[in-house]
Amino acid sequence: MIALSVVILIALVSIDQVIKLVVVNNIVVGGTAFSLSLGDFDVFSITHVRNKGAAWSILEGRTVLLIAIAVVAVLIVLYLIFKKKIRSFIGVISLTAMISGGIGNMLDRIRLNEVVDYIKVDFIDFPVFNFADICVVVGAICFCTWLIVDDIKARKQKGNGLK
Repeated sequence: MIALSVVILIALVSIDQVIKLVVVNNIVVGGTAFSLSLGDFDVFSITHVRNKGAAWSILEGRTVLLIAIAVVAVLIVLYLIFKKKIRSFIGVISLTAMISGGIGNMLDRIRLNEVVDYIKVDFIDFPVFNFADICVVVGAICFCTWLIVDDIKARKQKGNGLK
């Protein structure tokens, strides 16, 4: 399962970095290359922005701290995977998705001192995000769901089913 996790990690980080490279090379900062609308209703656009912080620009300008947090998180997850503390396929893949996103954004911070974002949801006021962010969020949702389901199964096996 470790080999599969490494392959998925490399694939997700590569996808993230290639998309960001295409955005950087083809869309000026602040520019939009694509917009999807349904009639007069704007859905989303590909808009190149830069973020010197984390989600919602928190910790803006604290690049070293954000890199350190990402490194610690990646090391913890790698420890959990390599020491087989998480043995579930879903658990390992979820963690792999989360660290892939963390690594993708960390590479931007190291290389550019900021993160390249480009997916803009136009119908609500929401921060512009990127593929790496999607990996983190989807991985976290899947991991939390797996933890809950695993806990319910364990309780049922012990005869302490939820009521």
